[in-house]
Amino acid sequence: MALDLSFKQLIDAAEDGVVATGRPTSISIDRIDEDPGQPRRSFDEQKLDELAESVLQHGVLQPIVLRQGADEGRYLIVMGARRYRAAKRAGLRDIPAFIHAAGSADRYVQMIENIQRDDLDAPEIAAFVADRLEQGDSQADISRKLGKPRDWVSRYASVQSMPEFLRSKLAGSSIRAVYELYQAWREQPNAVETICAAQESFTDAHARQLARKIRSEASGSHVDSEGAAGAQSARGPIAPQVALRPIEKDRVTAAAEKRSKSSVHRNDRMSSSVTIRVRHQDRAGCLLVDRLASQGSRHAVLLVDGAEEAEEVPASTITIEEIIFA
Repeated sequence: MALDLSFKQLIDAAEDGVVATGRPTSISIDRIDEDPGQPRRSFDEQKLDELAESVLQHGVLQPIVLRQGADEGRYLIVMGARRYRAAKRAGLRDIPAFIHAAGSADRYVQMIENIQRDDLDAPEIAAFVADRLEQGDSQADISRKLGKPRDWVSRYASVQSMPEFLRSKLAGSSIRAVYELYQAWREQPNAVETICAAQESFTDAHARQLARKIRSEASGSHVDSEGAAGAQSARGPIAPQVALRPIEKDRVTAAAEKRSKSSVHRNDRMSSSVTIRVRHQDRAGCLLVDRLASQGSRHAVLLVDGAEEAEEVPASTITIEEIIFA
């Protein structure tokens, strides 16, 4: 099983010389230790056996990357933990390696290698993002250093805030599917928990469909003023789609009250807020209808799910998915 020898994006991301140049050195496996800070936390035993068999047949085709350890004469793995483990299983005494000149590992380079190989599972990526945020990096920093979109980072950043029953679904569902359910759970926790208790995994399309259905049923539970109290007590309080800033909420509420007073022939009460759910370049979010875009009327103000700040996007690139009166 030949391994990919080109890591151009990895090398580009490591402009400070993370990967050593020149010819690899043969290092005794007994002098090598795994890095406890490596983003990878789990290894597929069957794939390790397959890789070990390949090593027996063809040797280690791509050298691993090491750095000097704390003890003289010992090394820590920067990249290549799987190849190292497979070489040990194959009974090799030595392994080809490049020696990294820097004194500490670059966590982003380790992460990039694993992402390019598609070797990490969702909880491992989420743990890395949470660690970087705790160390002071912003989501924008992580996005730039990993070469991933902001919404990709936002999804994994949200995992730490998910209830355990949702995090457990990452074993059989994509981060996108679980994130869709998480957004719905923030509004209707009981409904989402009930669905998750009855199903082990979700496709992206199914999760999106369920989330829309839950929001639709929630918005439809509002009835006229005589029946509102009974419906709300039966279903439980319905949280707003997106928490608006105080000044934005005041503006929306004032406008709604004005419309309500002028509509004397309407039986149902006018909503105090309206939420327009949209999709922009495969990202879901809410349109902030009470804010004008600084770039003019051909742009809109969008708050992407999980993002910290709103952004302006061309109005023509937005697709409206739902209009919810809460």
